[in-house]
Amino acid sequence: MSLIKKSALALAVVAATSAASAIPASAGATLNGGGSSFMANMIDICSALYNKNTQYNTNSDVVSYSSVGSGTGKTNFANGTFKFGGTDSLYSSGAPANFVYVPLISGAISVMYRLEGVTPANETVRLSPTTIANIFGGTIKMWNDPAIAAENKASVTPAVKSGKRAGVTTTIKKVGKNVVITIKSTGAAVARFKGKKVTFSKTTAAKKTTKAGTLPSLKATVTQKFKYVKGDVYTVRVGTWSMAAVGVDDVSTGVTLTLPATPIRVAYRSGNSGTTNNFTNFLNKAVGSVWTKPANDSFTSAFPGSVPTDGTFQAATGSDGVANYVRDNNGAITYTEQSYADERASASIKSALVKNNAGIYTAPTPAGTSAFYAEAAINDQGAVTPDYTVPAADAYLINAIAYGLGGTTNNADNAGVKSYFSFVLNQCAPKSAPGAGYAPIAGSLLTKALAQVAKISSL
Repeated sequence: MSLIKKSALALAVVAATSAASAIPASAGATLNGGGSSFMANMIDICSALYNKNTQYNTNSDVVSYSSVGSGTGKTNFANGTFKFGGTDSLYSSGAPANFVYVPLISGAISVMYRLEGVTPANETVRLSPTTIANIFGGTIKMWNDPAIAAENKASVTPAVKSGKRAGVTTTIKKVGKNVVITIKSTGAAVARFKGKKVTFSKTTAAKKTTKAGTLPSLKATVTQKFKYVKGDVYTVRVGTWSMAAVGVDDVSTGVTLTLPATPIRVAYRSGNSGTTNNFTNFLNKAVGSVWTKPANDSFTSAFPGSVPTDGTFQAATGSDGVANYVRDNNGAITYTEQSYADERASASIKSALVKNNAGIYTAPTPAGTSAFYAEAAINDQGAVTPDYTVPAADAYLINAIAYGLGGTTNNADNAGVKSYFSFVLNQCAPKSAPGAGYAPIAGSLLTKALAQVAKISSL
């Protein structure tokens, strides 16, 4: 979140507080919640707006949120200290009775770094998932390591002209001044995706993604023709599933960077953190050969081995803590919600571009998060399972879903939480999330999230 946006938020909070002070004592309840620092910037915005909203907040409740980390959020919700919780990870133990997870917001996890002396100046470092795993695993120790240098040379990746997924085979070829995309599907795939639209989006050589076309349904064979533009890569989706990212031109990875011989210092979250859980889940699922341990709220527990004690790794408290460590230390790198990186961004403090499954280095943006979660599965309890094999050209791979924790017992406090979560999903996030660096819950995931909201205060 930019400093300008934070100033605007501060004014909104002051206005909300003034409005709250005018509420009669008999009016509403104080709905205190807390937990995830990942979602805190977004929840602060939504709480200030909700406290002034008379359409959703009919009882004039006052919502407050404490950014204390997902682990504390889960504990305090379970013991009744918080009337609602915020978490980026699920309970592994100690869960209360009669509650639900509600996916409230999603967002990119930035691989935030500070590195002085990069030339050309102001260029952003590019990192693959494997290299990220080796940096945070402690085996890559210098910024000019050959593995990092190799990913930051001007080079060309051969065009991906075909892809196959879920019984759908996609190919592309150039015909005169056009490109023709052909989709061939098995009978089982046609039946599975019956009634689902086929959509095409294109990502230009400048990494801008736009809608390109739509077909009403999947058939055994369908074709679509587009005007050829050098460097365009097309992502084909059936419903929410991305089937392939194809193009006829080789893909340039940008300019060659000269990287300084600066030691890498890794900052990680101390204590239990949902952001840590999501980041280590990405490392384990995407690069399991390197990051051999499964996800955990604790970085030290998820670390494949023992965290180095030679000063190259530094624990810090919360998203602010790790982001501030990077801000203050040249050569430092961390993982944090994108808005914390945005508000500290400078010529030497940036978010790395991360290589996705289409071979494209992408920035952590709300659009990239939305593309990643477009086909994520959600179970009956509300838990979302991401798919790190998603081939979309516009997908950013390191993301988190932040959940609200709400009680299902029918009482006034839970009814207020139900109204607040509905406001976040239907009103606040769609309007405010992209500008704050988050992605709103959308599509089929939104439908399922609202079904979870309906269970709050229902028993």
